[in-house]
Amino acid sequence: RGSYGIGSRDFRPEHVLGAYEYTQGKTHRKDGKGADDGETFFVLGVNHPYAVISKATPSLLPEKAIAVRFHSIGGWGMITTGKNLGSIIGEFGDVISKKDPSYDAFGALEDKLFVSANPKYGSEKKGAPTNYYLVVAPKPIRVNCELNHVDVVLCCDPKAFTHTNPLEGLNPGGCLVWESSDSPETAWQRIPQKHRQFVKDNNIRIFILPGFQIARNATSRQDLQLRMQGNSFLGAFFRVSSFLDDNSINEDQFRDVVEKQYQKKFGRFGEAVVSSNMEVMTQGFNLTQEITYGEVEDADTSSMRQSPLAPLGDHEIAPTAGCAESGCSSCEPPEEQPERAPVQTLAKFDSEFRNGLGYHQPAGPLSAMGVMASGTGATQSKYVARRETPVYIAENCTQCMECITACPDTALPNTSQDVETILSTAARNYINNPEERVTLLQAIPEIEKQSREQMVESVQAKSDKPFSDIVSELVSGLENISDETKKEFSGIIAQLPLAYSNVTAIFRAVEKKSPGNGGLFSIFVSDLCKGCGECVQVCGDHDALRMTVETEELNAQLTTAQIFSRLLPDTPQKFLGLYQDDAPQDSREAALRNHMMVRRNYEALVSGDGACAGCGEKSVLHAVASVTEAYMRPLYHQKADRLREKADVLEASGLDRLQKLKDSDPETYVLYTRCIAHIIMGLGGETEEDTTHRMEQHGPISDEEIINALVAVLRQDAFNHKDLQSLDGRDARGQSVMFMGASTGCNTVYGSTPPGNPHPYPWMNSLFQDGATISWLMGESLIVNHARRSVVPERLSDCLMQRDESVLTDKEYFNLARLDDALMTEQELRELPKVWVIGGDGALGDIGFQNVSKVILQNRPNVKILMLDTQVYSNTGGQNSDSSTMLGGYDMNQFGAASQGKLTEKKNVAEAFTSGHGSPFVAQVSMANAAKMYKAMLDGIEYRGTAFFQSYTTCQPEHGVADHMSADQAKLARDSRAMPEFVFNPRGGETSQETFNLKGNPTLNRDWWETKYASTGEKYRYTVAHWALTEARFRKHVKEIKEEEAMEFIHFDDVLLCVTQDDVTHRRVFDASHRSHVPNFGAYIKAEISGKMRFFSVSRQMVLFAVERRKAWRMLQSKAGVDNKDYRAQRELIKKVDSGKIEISSLLGRTRELFDAELEALK
Repeated sequence: RGSYGIGSRDFRPEHVLGAYEYTQGKTHRKDGKGADDGETFFVLGVNHPYAVISKATPSLLPEKAIAVRFHSIGGWGMITTGKNLGSIIGEFGDVISKKDPSYDAFGALEDKLFVSANPKYGSEKKGAPTNYYLVVAPKPIRVNCELNHVDVVLCCDPKAFTHTNPLEGLNPGGCLVWESSDSPETAWQRIPQKHRQFVKDNNIRIFILPGFQIARNATSRQDLQLRMQGNSFLGAFFRVSSFLDDNSINEDQFRDVVEKQYQKKFGRFGEAVVSSNMEVMTQGFNLTQEITYGEVEDADTSSMRQSPLAPLGDHEIAPTAGCAESGCSSCEPPEEQPERAPVQTLAKFDSEFRNGLGYHQPAGPLSAMGVMASGTGATQSKYVARRETPVYIAENCTQCMECITACPDTALPNTSQDVETILSTAARNYINNPEERVTLLQAIPEIEKQSREQMVESVQAKSDKPFSDIVSELVSGLENISDETKKEFSGIIAQLPLAYSNVTAIFRAVEKKSPGNGGLFSIFVSDLCKGCGECVQVCGDHDALRMTVETEELNAQLTTAQIFSRLLPDTPQKFLGLYQDDAPQDSREAALRNHMMVRRNYEALVSGDGACAGCGEKSVLHAVASVTEAYMRPLYHQKADRLREKADVLEASGLDRLQKLKDSDPETYVLYTRCIAHIIMGLGGETEEDTTHRMEQHGPISDEEIINALVAVLRQDAFNHKDLQSLDGRDARGQSVMFMGASTGCNTVYGSTPPGNPHPYPWMNSLFQDGATISWLMGESLIVNHARRSVVPERLSDCLMQRDESVLTDKEYFNLARLDDALMTEQELRELPKVWVIGGDGALGDIGFQNVSKVILQNRPNVKILMLDTQVYSNTGGQNSDSSTMLGGYDMNQFGAASQGKLTEKKNVAEAFTSGHGSPFVAQVSMANAAKMYKAMLDGIEYRGTAFFQSYTTCQPEHGVADHMSADQAKLARDSRAMPEFVFNPRGGETSQETFNLKGNPTLNRDWWETKYASTGEKYRYTVAHWALTEARFRKHVKEIKEEEAMEFIHFDDVLLCVTQDDVTHRRVFDASHRSHVPNFGAYIKAEISGKMRFFSVSRQMVLFAVERRKAWRMLQSKAGVDNKDYRAQRELIKKVDSGKIEISSLLGRTRELFDAELEALK
């Protein structure tokens, strides 16, 4: 008897043999015991003391089989390539079977070729390493486990050797085809020395292929370059394998079969797409180059990195991706903190999850207990995932913070520092000669003074002279220090991103107001970067960030700067402007972006997770964590200082105060000491009698014990709030300010896969539907803990030390013993840890909607809810929820001849909770306006009740948008009325007009945003149809037409004026005789794309979607007290048509003219 398949491990041939051998007494378990010892239990497939495995490891593949393994990165097209390869081989199978036909007993043509293919990837998304397996054989393939014996490895990942061994499992004489644009000699040096002898001993043939270069030549689109690169390896397979020769397939047959498959796969995109894919495949076949072996001892450049400049000495820094070579140690816990159990340490975690064990990772206690280690993603390098990385151009930066807020991966840590701080940090940590280091440090004040003078001159002259040039010139003129020291100092400064020229709020404005106080602003690009490019997109014309191909030299420079940043203090308040670090809720909305300049806030989400590059959810999750940290941490630290002060006073004079109470009011003294014993010392029982009995059993408690107990609790609570190191190795700044309860979805998947957990706070996964209710229970437990461990001890201290009479009453004792949030003060509730419910549109807006409804009605003070609205159930492949759009074209909401989508109106989840759900704080906000989102979140956290936030978050693969477009798409969704912004704040009053705020939406009092075409200045209305053009998920609803063809269609705006939501509800839109009839693809829109005017006809469903979104917007306007004259004019126009005053034919021919007349009449 035994277990197998644990942890989704394969059931392999060697396991079957091992089980048999164990029963026969031919092998033993890993712990040395066997069946002859009476041990009948064993396990298969995991590294465990009871594991058994055979030494024989047969592949069990048919003779003459060709086994293939791909290595790639998610989003690079490997899965598509693998599927295409399988399909092409399947087509060859038909050719082979027909060439030499044979038939089975039923007269069916017998197969002569068999294919088995399957991908392998974890719960990580785009940007994570992936594999694909394929076997082609002349006989049926019975093996269904991962292939450990392969003949061809197609390695699309140029950095594969930095994180895996693509040579593993290659049969003698096998082939490795590897993405590389290096020379053959350099490519050999990219193979780790430890693997080179294996290559030689097994006669492994090594081929290199410049797949990316081939793809770049075929298309200018960066996203297609990544996906088409894998296609070149399809050609490489046929070049290096024996498949074509084994099956006597000539080149013409080969090309014909491949082209037919590409027509089937890509034909709907046009002949140009088919042709470009054929070209990439053909070039992959032709340009695959075999390299000759070098020496085993040749230089090893397999890390593909250069060593960064490391600081002198040992510094304590929080573990950070990219800083492993800094020579710095992680942060030590305070002396007062008890030693952690091994299972709670980063070292133990790394020994299991980051020790190169891969598939053979041992069974560990974390998985066994269902526990995920928090914050482990902080050290998870994303170097392998990115081809390009942003480079900061300091002279162009205006410190707008757009890139900082948009970055989904905590990859742009930033700060502002005094000039002297930068210079002295460089001198103190990067000058090797100790005597000259002292000399240079003494010269820093003068260097700073002269630097500042030149900086002011440069700003006035608009010369944008780099700070590093200024320092280099000044240092070169110093006497008493060597050229080597000058080189070291200038060298480290030159590596740093230091802006002053255009960062007005940091340098010019501060310097003008207070000479000598202007500072430097820096953005450091972290190794957590996945290369999505969103920072460059939002930077726009400022051109302060540029995507650049990452070289070893560039990586070393960025890493050097990143390490330097960890040596700096946090950003001083004087550079935070109108953002108040100690009271963010009192800050100006526009200044709230600056909270990201404070390190503790920026790193409130550590990232390093497996989310897709550019994931729209991550930027909003970062906002939740950073805003909560920014709000709560100052409260925690102020509380800790307050408690320590009270503990000091209590310790000094508490006994005297207690004795005085005992002498003056014996009854209150007994009540007070009983209360301490009951609540603080834990002697309380279920009833008053039970409590009395427990106290009698305990025995007498002295006054000194009473005071000491209260002092100890106050000091421990202060320590927990300010000095506790909550995560091993990270800064000790106190306990977590928030908890998270996450419902099944993308956020739980990419966030819970070791070793890439981005959450440095207590965090729990739950099922789709009950995340909200379980999180509510977490909130209730926090209220109980907060009351007993924090609120009651402080109140009892105040009672004794601040009252001379009525120190404690029976009613107070009763209330303190049962204290909950109802009797807590506003300040006590602010200091209460918060619980965030996190889920997608499916979890919170559909399946779990009833649970969210129940939680919101409770209006608990520390429960806050965030709905990450991708609209498509993104983790489960693009399904349909009640809050999805009406437009069909994906799973569960198909587009076809019978239906173009659903006719039910979109569930507006956030709006639903503004009515009939008590008094929650509700906001529909997104990265469309980061400052507004931060403000709404602060107000929601501050609110003494539940807060609900709905945020539009782009899912790149499901929405069909580029990795860098999340923030832009959020703006377009807002501006098109697909997802308008609003805030519903119950503190405003008791009418909807007082509580609703729609500010932030463009053209607030009209149906649609009225804007202009950039190239012509012509005005037009931006509708959901224009937004739909920007997301490929809606592509079936639009068809491009020529400008002259557009005259045969009805303008989209005119169609909308003829239709109301009531017409859709009563299905009059399908009645060709009715004024609201919507012809399928009978309306058109004009859009400006890449500077060119293009015309599109749109589906009937698109029109209905626009009508539905317009109605939802009008309802919001009415709730906020906004008068929409477009609605009033349309209503009057339709009333006249339906009453017969205007003929339908006149309406259809003069729609805009008639509508404009109604608008004019309203003036």
